[in-house]
Amino acid sequence: MRFLSALKNDIRYQFRYGFYFLYMFISVIYAIVLTVCPAEYKQAASSVVVLTDPATLGMFFIGGIWLLEKGEGLHEFWRISPLRPLEYIVSKTMSLVFISVLSADMIVLAVFRGTADYLQLTIGVCAGSMIFTAIGLIVASYALSVNHYMLIATPPAVLFTVPPILGAFGITHPVLELFPGTALWRIIGHSIGYARDGGILPWTILLIWLALTLFVANARIPAAMRGEKVWLIH
Repeated sequence: MRFLSALKNDIRYQFRYGFYFLYMFISVIYAIVLTVCPAEYKQAASSVVVLTDPATLGMFFIGGIWLLEKGEGLHEFWRISPLRPLEYIVSKTMSLVFISVLSADMIVLAVFRGTADYLQLTIGVCAGSMIFTAIGLIVASYALSVNHYMLIATPPAVLFTVPPILGAFGITHPVLELFPGTALWRIIGHSIGYARDGGILPWTILLIWLALTLFVANARIPAAMRGEKVWLIH
């Protein structure tokens, strides 16, 4: 009940600040551009667009959300509330996952109609969005301002999105397959008929990254809310 209440409040907060309306507008623009894209490039372009925008949007939004809550003193409230740290983290990530999934499904539906595997797409984007949002939340807990967050969030964003973009251009390496962005890109690509079936490996990689990022976030966020400058890696 605590978690559902927190999730409802997070979604209401995002509605109030126009997150859903903004991404519905952006999704329409993407859908129009991809619809008129030449057929030979449509699947490749769509897989990259869905990966680098709807699936990763939480990584950028969560920084502003965290810093706004911090500025309003809400972290003191969360610190003493009965809501567990993991419930707080999952509430934040899931509320942004809804936007990611709605945007990704809308884009793919407009471009590919009924030929895509929407179940695979939805589950993949859901898992990937949670990973990227959790990473963004961890990074945000070290940020001093929005500008500082954008600065320190850029390296991990590049690190996780460049490998799948290289893959889209035919540049692959076994190490690059271990990145969550590459695994998600494989899943997105397969759901729209672009990439070959990677079997269970991409899903396994996503689940490992999801467990790892939630574990680290669960260790870091309570310390950040207490104002402790605790670095997990020395």
